[in-house]
Amino acid sequence: MKSWFKWFSQVGGNATMVFALSLTALVVVVGGGIDFNSAVSGHAQLQDAVDAAVLTGVRASSNNAASASSAFSANVASSIAASASQSYSSGTSSSSNSSGTVNQVTMTGLATVQKPTFMLGLVGINAFSLSASATAVADKASSNPCIYVLDPSSTQSLLVNSGASVTAPNCEIHVKSTGNPAAIFNSGSSLNFKKICIAGANVIRNSVTVPNLSLSCAAQDDPYAGTLPTPSSSSCTYSNLNYNGATVALQPGVYCGWFNFNNSSATVTMAPGVYVIKGGGWNVNGGTWTGSGVTIYYADTSKIQFNSGISANLSAPTSGTYKNILMYEAAGLSKTQFVLNDSVSNQLSGLIWLPSRQLTLNAKSGIQSDSLTMVVWQLILNNTTWNLTQMTGSSGGSVTNIRLIK
Repeated sequence: MKSWFKWFSQVGGNATMVFALSLTALVVVVGGGIDFNSAVSGHAQLQDAVDAAVLTGVRASSNNAASASSAFSANVASSIAASASQSYSSGTSSSSNSSGTVNQVTMTGLATVQKPTFMLGLVGINAFSLSASATAVADKASSNPCIYVLDPSSTQSLLVNSGASVTAPNCEIHVKSTGNPAAIFNSGSSLNFKKICIAGANVIRNSVTVPNLSLSCAAQDDPYAGTLPTPSSSSCTYSNLNYNGATVALQPGVYCGWFNFNNSSATVTMAPGVYVIKGGGWNVNGGTWTGSGVTIYYADTSKIQFNSGISANLSAPTSGTYKNILMYEAAGLSKTQFVLNDSVSNQLSGLIWLPSRQLTLNAKSGIQSDSLTMVVWQLILNNTTWNLTQMTGSSGGSVTNIRLIK
């Protein structure tokens, strides 16, 4: 026993040094493993964020890099978002297929970040350099349709009756229905579209020729869903009024309940701004309506019904939050009808987004529009004369088939 004490007394200093070195190595190994696992986790998060960034950027209609950067920040820890270096590049190439010209849009993103270490700092490794890259690609049509009919399954989602005459040589109408029949074209109608794209394989043509009709066609999705602003509608500005005068001047605000415009020869002027309609609607029995820079928003299944000899010249704002939005509704509403009756002439400019409405244009309805895009659930044309061109600023087509390629 004494020999052991003697040995420890002789080697104690060396043993302490060996133990200290071993402990340091152990700390480095264990701590390094923790740092390494943290780096692996951080890289995975970085990669997910770059993937989300390029998928968002390639979808954006403009400011692709800014959209990508915002998506990156939303999908990564704030500490990484603040210190990461990002770069994005995009390009476009064109090809043709049976559906027309298709542009292939690509976006590549690269993000790098220095991730600090903890234990490895003891041996001079203060940070790991992490980087992630991704490339997304999407197909983008050369132009958006002028009319989207969204009902995916009903029969006759598009119904064109006798007397309907539509002149739209530079416009496409896309019908999502695969019902049987997806559309009905009755005798006495005349359609002049650049293309009528119907997802279904079956339609009914009752003794009428439908030029430029494409069946089993890849009808485009609604490009506006989830992108439109929601105006405030919590308090009412006006409630349940009757307008009987020859001159009516309307101001923006929230219109609650029912409003009757009874003078068939009235001149109605809408000042620029947003008109929110809820809890009823406007019943319009005639007159001449004008308004520039006007946006009409339906907060619920409320509506405007234009009756007996209306002449309307309404245009959307050309800048600001509601740019190009003429008439739209809250998302996710129950399906209801929206009817325009017996109009003398409507000159409408902007986006009409009514994805929950069965829109019917009835006898003598005349829409003569220099610039219009329409999104509806179903569409019925009855004895309607319609001259249509595409809404200004909608030349960029819908983006489809979005995917990561690396």
